[in-house]
Amino acid sequence: MVTAAQAEKHLLWHPRWQNKFVVGGGSQMSMYEWAADRSEIRHLSSQSDLSFMKCFAWSPDPAFDDLFAIGLASGRVDLLRLEATKIARNGVLSSEPVVSLTVRNSRSCNALAFCQVDPNYLAVGLDKVRGDPSLIIWDVQSSIPTLSLSRTGPSDEASVARPQPRIARADIGPRTDTRVLQHHAPTEVVSALSFLPQSTHLLLAGISARWLRLFDLRSPTPPTTNVASKVSGIATNPADPHQVACCGDGTVTVWDVRRLSNPLLTFTEKDAAADGARPRPGSVAHRIEFSSTRRGQLAAMEKDSTYVRFWDLQQAQAADGSSDGERSRDSSQSRVARMSWTNLPWATSAYGARQNSTDPQEPSALVLADTRKTKYFSRPLASFALVPHSRTFSLTSEVMVVNKDGDLELYALHDTPKQVSWSSRGDLVIGAGLSYKLLPGFQDRGPLPQPWDIPSNSADDEFALRERAKADSTFRRGDEDEFPALSASGSSGGTKQPKSRTYSPASFRKYTLELSTIRGGASVLAELPVEQPPQRPATSEDTKIKAPRAQIEKSSSRNKKHSSRAAHQVIEDDISMMMRHRAIQGYGIGRAAHNVDVTQGDLSSSGALSGLWAWIRHSRELMCIPIPRIHGYDFSNQGLLGIWEGFPTLPQSSETRPSTSLLSDMVAASSAALDSSPSSTLGSTSFFSQSSDDLSYGDFNAAITALLPRQGTEKSWSPALRTNKLAQRELALQLCGWYLKDEDLSNAIKKWEKDGQQSRAACWLVFTRQYTRALELLMRSKDEMHHLMTGTLAALIPGSSTSNELRDHSERLIVRLQDPYFRAMLTQLTSKDWSEVLEEEALPLRERLAIAFQFLEDRALSLYLHRTAERASTRGDIEGLVITGLTPAGMDILQNYVDRTGDIQSAAILSSYVCPAKFSDMRAERWLEAYRNLLDGFRLFHHRVSFDIDRGQILQEAVQNGDLPPFEWAPRHILIRCNYCSKPVNPSVADVINKSRPTACPNCSRALPRCSVCLMTLSIVPDANRDAELLNTQVAYKDTIEDAIIICQTCRHGGHASHILDWFFGEEGSRSHGLCPVADCDCRCGDEF
Repeated sequence: MVTAAQAEKHLLWHPRWQNKFVVGGGSQMSMYEWAADRSEIRHLSSQSDLSFMKCFAWSPDPAFDDLFAIGLASGRVDLLRLEATKIARNGVLSSEPVVSLTVRNSRSCNALAFCQVDPNYLAVGLDKVRGDPSLIIWDVQSSIPTLSLSRTGPSDEASVARPQPRIARADIGPRTDTRVLQHHAPTEVVSALSFLPQSTHLLLAGISARWLRLFDLRSPTPPTTNVASKVSGIATNPADPHQVACCGDGTVTVWDVRRLSNPLLTFTEKDAAADGARPRPGSVAHRIEFSSTRRGQLAAMEKDSTYVRFWDLQQAQAADGSSDGERSRDSSQSRVARMSWTNLPWATSAYGARQNSTDPQEPSALVLADTRKTKYFSRPLASFALVPHSRTFSLTSEVMVVNKDGDLELYALHDTPKQVSWSSRGDLVIGAGLSYKLLPGFQDRGPLPQPWDIPSNSADDEFALRERAKADSTFRRGDEDEFPALSASGSSGGTKQPKSRTYSPASFRKYTLELSTIRGGASVLAELPVEQPPQRPATSEDTKIKAPRAQIEKSSSRNKKHSSRAAHQVIEDDISMMMRHRAIQGYGIGRAAHNVDVTQGDLSSSGALSGLWAWIRHSRELMCIPIPRIHGYDFSNQGLLGIWEGFPTLPQSSETRPSTSLLSDMVAASSAALDSSPSSTLGSTSFFSQSSDDLSYGDFNAAITALLPRQGTEKSWSPALRTNKLAQRELALQLCGWYLKDEDLSNAIKKWEKDGQQSRAACWLVFTRQYTRALELLMRSKDEMHHLMTGTLAALIPGSSTSNELRDHSERLIVRLQDPYFRAMLTQLTSKDWSEVLEEEALPLRERLAIAFQFLEDRALSLYLHRTAERASTRGDIEGLVITGLTPAGMDILQNYVDRTGDIQSAAILSSYVCPAKFSDMRAERWLEAYRNLLDGFRLFHHRVSFDIDRGQILQEAVQNGDLPPFEWAPRHILIRCNYCSKPVNPSVADVINKSRPTACPNCSRALPRCSVCLMTLSIVPDANRDAELLNTQVAYKDTIEDAIIICQTCRHGGHASHILDWFFGEEGSRSHGLCPVADCDCRCGDEF
């Protein structure tokens, strides 16, 4: 139904989506036909004597293509055939048949709606009048014969099968027209009407510009559902019978009629700001319509607008966690609650993570996926209608528009391809209509290296270095607190061979499952050993990876077009592919030196990421080996700002900790078992916890002084200025990797000169006031530019007469110089201000920090560190972690770095060192889960497990250190339950402390089942005892197959895992038995492996 008041033109397409449409307004209606094959509009017929027409509706009755209901200003509704004059008497004009539906009191007819399922039902909406209803439901079946132009039309009502359920007839009095079935809404205004698709009895009505009301007309007194909403137009969705949209003022609201209490989506023209929309003051949504061929497409037009806007609505799971009553229908608030990166339903298992689980009963929500608009037409539009397509999956959306002068125009809006999907191997698929294009990514030749196959340097394993430092009793040099010093050359170590795996259930990945026949021809699964690829011995070249794509073969060929090659290059250089390459090459936790090699030549970081990992390795060797905690301060993840200004101390550990749960008792028991073993008498308490009898607890200067000898400096460093924080400056320079000895700096200058970095060498000679050496070094250079620079340098050396003209000339020269070291050198000589030198951002960050800690005063240094850290956080410069460290301020830098580069991998690895071991941050948990899901998507399951294991070591150390309470950071997936009492078989605290293996249920005392092979009663190893034993062992891996239990889920028989595997597969992996080892049991348990 459309309204035709005030002589406005309104366009209505055929209700059964044929190529016909009608334009009405004032007293005239015209029918047209759209010939798509010829791209022309044909005029079919017209009616020009429809005085006082207010609205009209097109009947979907398949027996009539031209039956219309015309609502007049008096409230009367006329049923007429628009093409009757053309059909009757060979086109001779005659009076066409008209059926009138009158009302008792005269008032304007505002809305009309035919039922699509049963076209005999007609709903009429009227203005209000005292004592008379405004909504009338008519059954016009008895008037159909009058409108039929053929003499053989059906006249018997009983002969026509009516759809069910039918609308009930209410008791409305004897003087009412018999064609009236029901009437409702007394003393109210009905402004819009629409029957729901595929329904004969559900009717939506806009009431009094305040309510959206749903009527169920199966009862004479129908129940209604009301929601507060201003409604001027209603549109139903042909693709979803439960979805409707209504417009009022400038707002469009989408509803689900099954739950009208809250809207699915509310939006306005403001939501199209990204498409260039400029909302007009007082704009009103004039007409809306769902597409009949494009699911989720809604077209809307504002009053007096010159374009039509298309909205794409897509289903999405609601993840805001709010209840239905908390969802606002206000457009400005609805934009905040939409799906975004910050409110995705992350399901993390990390400690302290909030478990967001979506209720399966929660209905899916709608989101605005895209918006487009037609061109700007020359004149304001009056109405529009979407043109149905004859073929599915068309790439265009066609719309027929009519302006206020009655001019018609068809516009085709071409869609952009939206079906884009990445595969785990970098393949990009772009779908457009019925076709698609596949852009292949990378193809791996041969099997990918597994985490245990990647050679690693033993000196790069932080955990091994720390354990070695604890076990080593010979110290080269120590301080007054007996802390061992780190050698100046760093820890030495050769290439460690790949870790070998012992026999365990995971070893069965070496066997392929193929059908074979054993024992009388029965078809079962047999295991055959797979030929392993030849392993070449690891060489020194393997320890350093030259490029991130060393073992990856590009799939694109050379003879492709340039455009296709450009697309392939985009795929290859995408950050997701870079993260995959790094993961395959062993980029992970606890391997800082290896990470330096992996990230060298990384296009996404320009060397910043590699430099950061080099600094992390250096800082952790200095701060963490042998222990990171000194006098109550944890230096393991601190940056230069924390060293300079200090940071809070750790809480002192108490002698006893009260037990709060069974899990705490089990962990405490495992710790006691570990401490009682002979091999663990290395003072684990002094390593992991802060002793309560430390006399220097809380003395930050003493802690800094204790760290200084680790670098191996014999004499104290002398700064170039007076300072109150000499120890902090010295330690900060050590963290920067700078040279504190004069001979070390002199050797570095010689090396720079030999490598062709004369400008860098001369710059530091000037900074250290060795002007003569700087001039001599530049004169030895073969570059004439360096020779010319010596003249300016000699004129600016302190002690020589310097004129203002020379200073002005030097300032102009600084702007034109390309070498940053020459610019910094001249800036210092002309201005004598080190702050201006530090503004030279072309210098490496760590070199600028070394300048600051050597030459800036205390207050100026503090301001510079804060300013540089804030600048790094704003820009997402990951090198800023050198200043902030892995602290909450460092998480802000990582967040901006992820926003800028998309490198979720580095953020997850770096944050794993401190979250949640040191502090909790929801962003770190999201990075972690995103990266784990990414590895699973790449099908790098072993790499993901290796990442979890490395992270588990950090969490285990945090629990033992007291930073975290005992918890299960990896939830259990399998729970042993007693077959008699159905309760979990959890070992008691006594069993944990005594390290016994219970053979009976602790709840009902019934014995556990017996092994089907050895007939011995099964026993359960408490997790705390197993964890303590694994911590106590000296080998890298310990096989736990002897403690495992296998139970068949079909026959419920089982036993010790080693016995069951030997029964079915034997010692060499060849199938020896096919049936269950229990007598008279014909279950083929081995087929389940």
